Amino acid sequence: MEATVNMPADRRTNWSMVLRVGVIAVLILGLVGYAMKVTYEMVIQGGVVPTGDAYKVDLKAMSNFEMSQNNGTVQDVPERFRSLDGKKVILEGEVAPGGLTAGNKADQLVICYSVAKCCITGQMKIQHFVVCRPPAGKSLNNFSVSDTIKVYGTLHVKVKQDGGVITSIFQLDVDRIDPVG
Repeated sequence: MEATVNMPADRRTNWSMVLRVGVIAVLILGLVGYAMKVTYEMVIQGGVVPTGDAYKVDLKAMSNFEMSQNNGTVQDVPERFRSLDGKKVILEGEVAPGGLTAGNKADQLVICYSVAKCCITGQMKIQHFVVCRPPAGKSLNNFSVSDTIKVYGTLHVKVKQDGGVITSIFQLDVDRIDPVG
């Protein structure tokens, strides 16, 4: 005859509670990990993260410097962004007012990190914007102002002027544009 041992009720494992605590722990670790990743990319790498054959560049970090809006030079742009001149980049931002559009096609788009934060409620500065142009003879799909897009292409960092007024610092030769979300 086999003897069975009955464990007292207070000694049994409450698997439901273990599962709940485990799920909460995983969520907390995921949030902490994400915060560490963002901190690493923004603080340690300054908003420029190598990703294979391109650099993922944070538009807010790229526009966060002071320069004269009338007499600025490319030397005013932080070195980490000047060094991207001629390199493949990935930029994610919102379509800003100022593109050249006709119907569902555009000859150029202008993007920034946030239309609401720099175009409407903030002090607009030329370094907040990237002028995106298609290859010669091509056009871009037109997006609405404030649409979030991811743009892939070659970045150029040079001060362009028209009539003594700075019109752009960052220009992008577009390879591809993807809508976000």
